[in-house]
Amino acid sequence: MTSKPIFISLGDPSGIGPEVFVKSLSNPEIQKKLSSFVVVASQTVLQETIKNLGKNYKINPVSDQFNLVSDSINVLHVDGCVEYELGFPQKDNAKYILKCLSKAADLANEYKSCLVTGPVNKKILSCVQKDFSGHTDFLKDRFNSDEVLMYMSNGTLHLGIITTHIPLMEVPSAISKELIVKKFHLLNNGLQNIFNITNPKIAVLGLNPHAGESGQIGKEEEIIITPAINELKDSGYCAIGPISADTAFSVGGYDAILSMYHDQALPVVKTLDFNKTVNITLGLPFLRVSVDHGTAENIAHEFSANNESMLEALKISLNNYEA
Repeated sequence: MTSKPIFISLGDPSGIGPEVFVKSLSNPEIQKKLSSFVVVASQTVLQETIKNLGKNYKINPVSDQFNLVSDSINVLHVDGCVEYELGFPQKDNAKYILKCLSKAADLANEYKSCLVTGPVNKKILSCVQKDFSGHTDFLKDRFNSDEVLMYMSNGTLHLGIITTHIPLMEVPSAISKELIVKKFHLLNNGLQNIFNITNPKIAVLGLNPHAGESGQIGKEEEIIITPAINELKDSGYCAIGPISADTAFSVGGYDAILSMYHDQALPVVKTLDFNKTVNITLGLPFLRVSVDHGTAENIAHEFSANNESMLEALKISLNNYEA
């Protein structure tokens, strides 16, 4: 087995998380590395998913000592999952879902390895974790991280998101020179450590249309963003900007783009290649890689979900944490 097991939480059992994971096991690269993965979930959920997909994978129950095998799905069982129906998430399973995520994250932290996460329903988890806004903030708080970065990648386009799940009206007051510098550092390090890009060339987007047009359409570029870029340049980083968001993606020539808010960048990467995009959290004491899609409850009963995002997440975790 790998000296650093990779821990997997499947997300809401009523969604497509278990499905896309089991489908990904048919990939030869993943099949050969089954002893690298520990799924933290109810054995019943996996067994039902395997049956529904017509597969014949075996399950190997493991303990905290991880007697991992290479011919089965290694599962650290978590109890508390009540009877569920695909497509209909239940509040009664919120505690179970959060328990799986917390256990898998704690183990990834203990082993300083990697956490791969399936999709969750934020509304359901808010029943037991007040105002649950997503994995990123939950994990940041759980491990007291100074700062984290939502980092989206499809292998070609790399995006860092400075502010994530907050109302658009709060974005201008949320960004600061210090925050931009911190997020830039995380993105720069992620490009180097995960994708082996040396001295990354990173475009920093403006906040306003046309990057403010020299202060005619907003002052944030002059007051906040440009000073941050200048500080980064003075420190030897290849920071370019502020760049207008309406041209940055079409002009290209950058290794990555650092955007000011969620919907400034995500529609682009999802339009270009929705299926293979992954969501990476940088700044935690371990690497967290996730699918970049939701629970897709509307199709969960059909077993028609595309599993490419989960497959990419598993491959990235393997590439970074193989023994």
